[in-house]
Amino acid sequence: MASLAPPPVHLTPLTEGLAFAVKMVLLPDGRVLISEKNTGHVRLIDAAFHLQPQPILDVAVNQASERGLLGIAIHPDFTRNGYVYIAYVASSSTQDSDDPDAVSDLRVARFRLIGTQAENPLQTLITLPARPGPYHNGGCILFGPDGKLYISLGELNRHANLNSQLRWNLRGKILRYNDDGSIPPDNPWGATNPIYVYGLRNSFGFAFAPQGNGLFVSDNGPNGHDELSRAFPGDNLGWPLIWGISDTWHERLAAWFLGKRYRPPLWESFDDHAVPTAVQVIPTDLYGAAMHGRVLMSTFGHGRIFQFTLDETRHSLVTGIGTFLEGLSNIVDLQFDADGRLYVLTINALYRVDPVSG
Repeated sequence: MASLAPPPVHLTPLTEGLAFAVKMVLLPDGRVLISEKNTGHVRLIDAAFHLQPQPILDVAVNQASERGLLGIAIHPDFTRNGYVYIAYVASSSTQDSDDPDAVSDLRVARFRLIGTQAENPLQTLITLPARPGPYHNGGCILFGPDGKLYISLGELNRHANLNSQLRWNLRGKILRYNDDGSIPPDNPWGATNPIYVYGLRNSFGFAFAPQGNGLFVSDNGPNGHDELSRAFPGDNLGWPLIWGISDTWHERLAAWFLGKRYRPPLWESFDDHAVPTAVQVIPTDLYGAAMHGRVLMSTFGHGRIFQFTLDETRHSLVTGIGTFLEGLSNIVDLQFDADGRLYVLTINALYRVDPVSG
């Protein structure tokens, strides 16, 4: 396997003062929206990268452990309709709570952003289970190139169970919906089942492969065994029967038992606690012609962004791995702007990765 060198880049700090940020979305006009886990705030950063003093939205969250305000995304037709979508674990009261029992459900809701204001009321589209928890909520949301809304839901437990393997149980899955919360009829198991990929433990991030060739998915394993996988509709990523690469006799037996729907990971951390978060595919040659199409995955544990190359035919095997960027703490999200420039979000700050020529 090839060892990939980092590209020559300069890390530019843009915005500080965030309170446990989780995800971001880059708006077409250069502004940025940020979700904050514990406050339940959606924060607005203006086009000059100044953090606005007041949140544009405040939802009552259960913030126990990994719960809180999690994902954020904009509608594919945002410039016309202004829709912003959020995923959050709702408090059972009207106030934020860190009591694990004061929880309602995990909600996917939307609002319209008009100027610097969120139009009320917030419209809940999808309700998902949040118990037992408070761990492994997932909560990443993203619109795909097909215009559908994709949601990661963790298995909601720190102990291995078979929920992730059950195709009638939503825990431990990536789910696929229409933009209004209904279920598309072309889902793998039809119009009554939102499950798109199953066999996950707790995915904090995923991205769409170019030309509609599936999803790249990060998943957090137990005591290491973190994964990067490529998944297609109806795929089974193996949890909890297989932890990472099937390198033991019982995991190889499980892979045989799961059959053709099982898809092994591209990469595993083994005993290393990487804690993978966001995944992206480099969309241009801004960082060099060889960088175009490489897969990036950020890690919360290392403050490192990995880069991967895949085989050119099936794209099912990692042929190279290396560091794209390191030196930041607690990276939670990665996004590219329309020019192909990378933005990096930590729990406290926003950065831009600028290429260095020559």
